[in-house]
Amino acid sequence: MEISPGIHRIKCTFGDNRMVYIHLLIGDQSCLLVDTGCGHNPDQEILPYMTEAGLNPADLTYILISHSDLDHQGGDAPMKQIAPQALLMCHDLDRPWVEDTEALIAGRYSQFEKDHGIGYGQEGKEGIRQMCQSHLLDMTLSGGEKIRLGTDWTVEVVHTPGHTWGHLALYDPRSKTMISGEAAMWTSILDDDWRPALPPTYCYVDTYLSTQERLLAMDIETLSPSHWPVQRGPAVAEFVAESKNYCLLVEAKLLDLARSDGPFTLRQAIDTLGPQLGSWPAETNQDFSYGMLGNLDSLTKRGLLNISQDAGPNITWSLP
Repeated sequence: MEISPGIHRIKCTFGDNRMVYIHLLIGDQSCLLVDTGCGHNPDQEILPYMTEAGLNPADLTYILISHSDLDHQGGDAPMKQIAPQALLMCHDLDRPWVEDTEALIAGRYSQFEKDHGIGYGQEGKEGIRQMCQSHLLDMTLSGGEKIRLGTDWTVEVVHTPGHTWGHLALYDPRSKTMISGEAAMWTSILDDDWRPALPPTYCYVDTYLSTQERLLAMDIETLSPSHWPVQRGPAVAEFVAESKNYCLLVEAKLLDLARSDGPFTLRQAIDTLGPQLGSWPAETNQDFSYGMLGNLDSLTKRGLLNISQDAGPNITWSLP
């Protein structure tokens, strides 16, 4: 569907009732695709939408990957086969994981195994390999770039870190539309029925909160995120503010846990607080590893919690 003049929002489905919305911007000089979904999404949804919109794949100029994650970069190789002339790009900080699926698995999806005993197992990793068909990039960005799509249409690349170091959003000053990806993650990631599918997976709390402040300060009339409904008017600030406040709520809950239960591991924090903080399926509760460890790292750096020096899954946090 066209959500703003020239900006199309395409629903791509994957997994068990999951979806991701990608965006196609069609100008009279160039065209830009934001994200590629998973490996099957280019053939299943993206190419059919382009055909219906009357866009020849040969006319696609740019493919911008918002960040390193299987459901945002997994269709890179198929899209480059469909449109080899399109320049594939992402932020420089996310380049290693966007270009290499094995690096993505090792760096992102296996990051909690050694220190916290939390991971997806070999079966889960094999599923990631099947869904994520990465491709070498043509160029990288740093945020602040402007891309001309038409004679009177230029969009702006905005660096919005927090979910990843190099997360990018795209702002259209003409319609005041922000294609936000996962820059703001609300109180849960939603499934195809708009029900909670898993916890919000922000990772780097200080930059994530700074990103929310930046979004709140911008003139945004329409916010189109990857896993949530389109937000318009006053709902934009409400969505971003709830994203910020939820992150701060998790922080408060962790401090309360330290006061009441003494030293705790990441696994104990997830098992105790996850059911209090959301209603996603129990099997996805472990995905709170991303957000909670981000909160714990921030609290530790600020001296509000101490971390033990034990190795492996016995690492604990406690009050100073």
